[in-house]
Amino acid sequence: MDKGKLIEDAKTLLKNENHQKAIDILEDLYKKLPDPDIKKFLIDVLFAYGSYLNDDYVLEFEKSIKYFTRILEIDPKNYKAYYNLGIAYFNLKKFDTALDNYKIALSINPNFKYCYYNIGLVYEATENFREAAEAYEKALEIDPEFIYAIHSLKAVKLMLKNSKLIKNQTQNKSDLLNKLISLLRVTRRINLELLQELLNINKDTLLKIIVNWGNKNYCELDGDYLIINVKNRNQFIEDLNNGNIGI
Repeated sequence: MDKGKLIEDAKTLLKNENHQKAIDILEDLYKKLPDPDIKKFLIDVLFAYGSYLNDDYVLEFEKSIKYFTRILEIDPKNYKAYYNLGIAYFNLKKFDTALDNYKIALSINPNFKYCYYNIGLVYEATENFREAAEAYEKALEIDPEFIYAIHSLKAVKLMLKNSKLIKNQTQNKSDLLNKLISLLRVTRRINLELLQELLNINKDTLLKIIVNWGNKNYCELDGDYLIINVKNRNQFIEDLNNGNIGI
């Protein structure tokens, strides 16, 4: 067995982008002669091919998993292999498995900023924005100039702010509707100014709503008052409870 020739053959195959044949040669060589140099070369080639398959243009994510898994069989503490497995599973939308692999990578190398960043991407994809922000912040603790984490943290904080605003608006709308429903239960005459204040809307919008309610025979106008049709009051209240205000 000519070790030097086989390594040169593998290098030639790599230059011609024939990764699989190069891997086959190195796997056979490593089996017969498991020295550190051959091991390192084999891992490097497995990485190169796995990363190529994991690329956004190649999209062979399932296939790439095979090569990163093989690296871990040779080198169980290889955190970069776990990290790349995380990328493959993320691209396959297997977010829980991706997260598991990222966390194993961090247990081996707690200062791997890219792992924290990619954990943030997983949490963003699953709309766990608070956890995403925490992951980006951890990446920035390691490298305050990490530009991807800086931009992603800004974006996710904006999402959190908007999410809170929408939640508050939804709650406010629900509270206003509940006040109107309570009023409907005790009276059939509602002053239009009071109604506008309750719904927190402008006059044009109020008019559209009243027309819609009138078409459903829920009410009619009498000067400055809305007169509720008692026969249809229960249906009116049910409509409002379902969030169907009529806009």
